[in-house]
Amino acid sequence: MRAFLTRAIGFLLALGLPVLGQSLVVPKEVQAGRSMVLEGRDLPEGRFPMVLEGPEGQETLEVEAQKGRFQLELHPKVPGEYRIRLSLPAGALEARFIALAPATPELTREGLKLPWGLLPLPPGGWLGPLVQGDKVYVAQGLLVVETSAKEKTFSFYFAPARILALRPGPEALLEGDWVLPIPFPRVPFEGKEEDLKVLGSLLEALNPPKPWPYYAYWTLDPTTLTPEDLEAYGQDLLARGHRPELFFGQPGVARMAEASRLLQEKDPEKALLLAKALLRYTPLFPGSLAFFQGTAQYLEAQGHPAQALTFFEAGKILRTWLPPRLSLLPMALWTLGLAYLGLMLYLLLYYLPAQLKDLRPIGGYLGGFWRHPLLRLRHLHLAYASLGERVWALALFLALSLGFLLQGLDAQVRKELFAPPLDQGTLRTQKAQDWLRTLPPTPEVKALLGYALLSEAPKEAQGLLREASLPFALALRGDEASLAQAYRQAPLEGPIRTALQLGQDPWGAREPGPTLRTLYLALLQVELVRLQEDPFRRFMQLDTPLPERLRPWVFAGFWLLLLYHLLTFLLPRRRTPVPPAWGLLVRVLVPGSLGFSSGLGLALLLFAAYGLLALLKGQGPSFLILAYGLHLLLLVLGLRRHS
Repeated sequence: MRAFLTRAIGFLLALGLPVLGQSLVVPKEVQAGRSMVLEGRDLPEGRFPMVLEGPEGQETLEVEAQKGRFQLELHPKVPGEYRIRLSLPAGALEARFIALAPATPELTREGLKLPWGLLPLPPGGWLGPLVQGDKVYVAQGLLVVETSAKEKTFSFYFAPARILALRPGPEALLEGDWVLPIPFPRVPFEGKEEDLKVLGSLLEALNPPKPWPYYAYWTLDPTTLTPEDLEAYGQDLLARGHRPELFFGQPGVARMAEASRLLQEKDPEKALLLAKALLRYTPLFPGSLAFFQGTAQYLEAQGHPAQALTFFEAGKILRTWLPPRLSLLPMALWTLGLAYLGLMLYLLLYYLPAQLKDLRPIGGYLGGFWRHPLLRLRHLHLAYASLGERVWALALFLALSLGFLLQGLDAQVRKELFAPPLDQGTLRTQKAQDWLRTLPPTPEVKALLGYALLSEAPKEAQGLLREASLPFALALRGDEASLAQAYRQAPLEGPIRTALQLGQDPWGAREPGPTLRTLYLALLQVELVRLQEDPFRRFMQLDTPLPERLRPWVFAGFWLLLLYHLLTFLLPRRRTPVPPAWGLLVRVLVPGSLGFSSGLGLALLLFAAYGLLALLKGQGPSFLILAYGLHLLLLVLGLRRHS
């Protein structure tokens, strides 16, 4: 046995191998592109050459052994087999290792598989991974998660709309063929309520650090929002171009208002905190005036008159931003309609005996249309009316027609005003800009588009703003003359007063911009332009209570009646006398009939028509009795004067 060991040691020495104990220590497998440590042990003191051979060729290095050891950091860049040969006085030491190709990030059921381990992700339709250098991106819904292939680091990015795909750059394709770079710019939210529900589950699972974009806070229960959350929420709203003067129709705002109402008894402090945030950042939302009025009354009842006054006074300013109230228009239309029918019926009945007498030779009231149609037109009942009666009949007809048209246009505009894309509290969304470009290019529309483009295309925006003389457009031009003109037109506008250092409203300093009322008036002009371009089609599309099958007949009836009224001005007045008894009977029945020619009687007729409507609505006969009383008094005085 001893002889065998002696021969083995001799054989090893003959091969030039080191003595037992000297070694090179390397891992068997390493990741290409990552560093590794080569260690030498039990070596003689000194410097020794070392050769590293790999897929890229051969490299000569030098190592220094101290106290029998050394460590050297190597960086294999290319996958493959590597060989290390260290030359020592007693022979050469060799070691081998394999550099593996970098592991490709992969989405699995458990999460994102990375070289350093597994990143757990909540379940769902994740997109990616997108690898950009050392960074890896995955996305779901409105959220992009960025991590590193080398170390365990994370970043979170919130998209303004649902993400459809991740692209090199890195960039994201959003819903609506919208491409934005990652990180995303601070633009308004254009997603949907379903997107926020998905985002809420992701935030709960991943808990990204705050502050978040304003729309991310809508995923939380409003009762859990802290003062810091509300401050971050509001500041992000303002930074993304939202304005208090515009309408906020998002469900998240409505939820905050409802939470504030419910908390008034349970947690008054939190209720007031939410109400103040709503007033400061999103004061115009469905039912906002009633909400702030109720909050003010609650504070007053709780013994906080100063805080209540804040909400009362702010509500007054909010009313100036809202579209004009046309709640009295339906009653006015009914009144005009009844007055017009009453006047036309009066003229028909009052002059009917004279008309029948004149029509007898040409075939009678109806037969005249067949026997002598042109001659019959000369005996229309308005041909017997005085000039004043004809004028007031036409005036009532036009007022009724224009009022009805205004009602339809108003309903059409309000439907657009409180619906996407104008219900987001800003005009600087991509959808709002695209929509504005589809409107007729009136000066007001150009000014609105100029404001919408001001932050991303200032030169184009300034050219558009110079097309209109709206106060906000004048103030945004940047010269003193325009700013002074804007102040003369709107001396109470907070942003304009701030620009002139004359104070500011409760919403602080901000750039001039359109209010909800400005939008309403601009869209009303747009609808008028469209009506002029294609009257029949636009009338058919108006939001009126008329059934669709009746609208063509109403449209045709309007032009026929208008032609009828205009035609009667060309007819000479028929002078056939009216029987006194018949005339007195008709005049007794119709209020104001003594003064239709002068216009005083028309006012009394309108008053009587309003009284009749009030009676039909159950408000009592007071107005109708008063109208008839005045009418009979005037009738008696007139008869005495004539006698």
